[in-house]
Amino acid sequence: MSNSNLNPRCLSIGGKEIRVVDDHQYVLLIWGRLFQNRKQPMVLVSIDYHPDTNPPFWLWAYQKAIAIDPDREVELVETFQRRMLAALEPFDLDSVQRVMGQMRNDEHINTALELGYLSDYHMINCMEKHVYSRGGHYLVPENKFGSLEDSMFKSIELPLEKISTADLILDIDLDYFMHPQNLALDLNQNSMFADLVKQAQIITVARSRTYFDFLKTDQFTIESCEDKLIDLLEKIIHR
Repeated sequence: MSNSNLNPRCLSIGGKEIRVVDDHQYVLLIWGRLFQNRKQPMVLVSIDYHPDTNPPFWLWAYQKAIAIDPDREVELVETFQRRMLAALEPFDLDSVQRVMGQMRNDEHINTALELGYLSDYHMINCMEKHVYSRGGHYLVPENKFGSLEDSMFKSIELPLEKISTADLILDIDLDYFMHPQNLALDLNQNSMFADLVKQAQIITVARSRTYFDFLKTDQFTIESCEDKLIDLLEKIIHR
């Protein structure tokens, strides 16, 4: 557990808070703190290469179930997941912190729904269009991977009219960006991402270094990507 997960990079730009963590699941603690302060759930818009909406504690529960009795996998997985969730108190972040070691970096969004930190989410990603009883998935076409342009948002039919009335968290994974040009957004031609930035009550960012290094298609460091994203956010906020 790295210090950057426990103590994320914290920025305030024009009064808007931006938090950057190494591993994506640790944004759950940031969302929980926001819930403590606001006493009401938020709506999430997450932009990521991966969907990150696996069920809470799924991998931990699956591995434990298989080790005990493979024939009872489904039953045991559900039992272990319920047991983990029952140990969490939404207003007690220490209870959430204690189980972060059992949470994967693709299980935090539906965990946040279960804890009441989120009332809904809109998951923009490049891999899968999951269908659950709650939350929406929007699959980015391959020719738009890494894009923040209006044409990308239009292609996935993100329901911006519905989102525009919500108390919003904007969440971004750096592994979404393939090359530096993705972050050279012409704000005179593209407004949808800027509108989300301005509307967001808080912005969370995950570095996801392993995935970033695997997916990038250019000579592009994660440090450069993070700096370029922060620069873009600052330009939008002060615009």
